[in-house]
Amino acid sequence: MLAAHKTLAWVRALRPLAQGNLAPFLLVGALEGRRAGLPVDGLGLGLALAWGAADHAVIVLANDLGDEAADRLSSSNTLLSGGSRVLVDGSLSRRALAYGLATAVAALLAVTAIGVALVPEHASIFASCTVLALLVLGAYGHGPRLSYRGGGEYLQALGVGVILPTVGAALQPAHTGTLGIGSYALLALLGFAGNVATSIPDADADLAAGKRSPAARLGRLRAFALALAANLIAMTGVGLARTPLAFLAAPLFAVAVLEGRTLRDASRCTRAVYPLAFGGGAVVAAWALAMAW
Repeated sequence: MLAAHKTLAWVRALRPLAQGNLAPFLLVGALEGRRAGLPVDGLGLGLALAWGAADHAVIVLANDLGDEAADRLSSSNTLLSGGSRVLVDGSLSRRALAYGLATAVAALLAVTAIGVALVPEHASIFASCTVLALLVLGAYGHGPRLSYRGGGEYLQALGVGVILPTVGAALQPAHTGTLGIGSYALLALLGFAGNVATSIPDADADLAAGKRSPAARLGRLRAFALALAANLIAMTGVGLARTPLAFLAAPLFAVAVLEGRTLRDASRCTRAVYPLAFGGGAVVAAWALAMAW
């Protein structure tokens, strides 16, 4: 019984459903070459997803350790915010999470070593992505703690919108290893919007903890407007320049606008935040799906 409880606690800590925030960006990078008729290397694609899984574990465990104070003040335990709460409810100790984080970092470095060996032509690009990903994570929740001081949304734009798709591209031997500036701009905008949107449910707790997240600085209504505008601009850019499938996310944004009246109520604001955040994810997923076809 105890073993099952611990296993469930680790599943919660690793937040597997949140992998959906990373995988589409990796897929866009890995599949980008198909527009130019380049083949997709299945091993490289699988390795990119393995890198993403390890990177995701590093992110969520590090954020739980770095955000414990804010998580204890938060009542918004949702799919989008509030952390896994395994420290808050005592399911796991800080020591256990620290060991888990060290294991995740080791896994990320191991996948990087394999990728460097398998795709030597892009070794410097891929290795640089791993180093940069760890530096971004360190600056986000530790060290400078920009997620607390302000600016975490820009780090997420860099991490999700630039590093992830570059990893996908770098592990494709036939690819150049990087994407065009237009693709990076659209992906970074979607990563930025995602950070702003998911800060909304935790706005009050972040304020109490002294965390200058977007919604804590701007308020829930202004943060919502900023995330919506960024998502709509990105959707339009992807829809016109990449695939019209991106416009299928429009109904989600419309629902978010209709539910915008709930934003003044902290306990109900996720009714607007969920479709807003999922709409941004749908744009990236549509982009990847269109290239897969």
